[in-house]
Amino acid sequence: MLKTRAVLFAAAILSVSGAALAIDADAAIKARQDFYKDMGKNFKGLHDALKADNPAPADLKPFAAAIGGKVGKIPALFPAGTGPETGIKTGAKAEIWQKWDEFQKDAGAFDGAAQALNAAAQSGDVATVRKAWEAAGEACKTCHETFRQKEH
Repeated sequence: MLKTRAVLFAAAILSVSGAALAIDADAAIKARQDFYKDMGKNFKGLHDALKADNPAPADLKPFAAAIGGKVGKIPALFPAGTGPETGIKTGAKAEIWQKWDEFQKDAGAFDGAAQALNAAAQSGDVATVRKAWEAAGEACKTCHETFRQKEH
């Protein structure tokens, strides 16, 4: 009888834990999507500012600072259990978790490129910002090619 109660109690805990995980996955995916939408706005803002004939360094700095301050957080946005297996619409491929070391390496390279982009913008050297912009774009693309769904 005691054994049966213990088994039933454990089953109840596991079912509640499973529901909590589903809620956490939903919140984690939404937070990740919001993060990338904000990142996209900053990349677009920087891109638009760089299209000017003679970009003002002051116009570049806030976008680059926002990008540089965020990219290092990317791996934390992908906790286990927040991939396509959830059934929640996400652009994240299962390869993120299957090739975690490679994902972290690519995210680290993107972070390094984002830091260089921010440093270039804060220096006020627009030519250096343009080069750093290209490098950051390539680092972003590398990760997308392997770890992001083409259409989601």
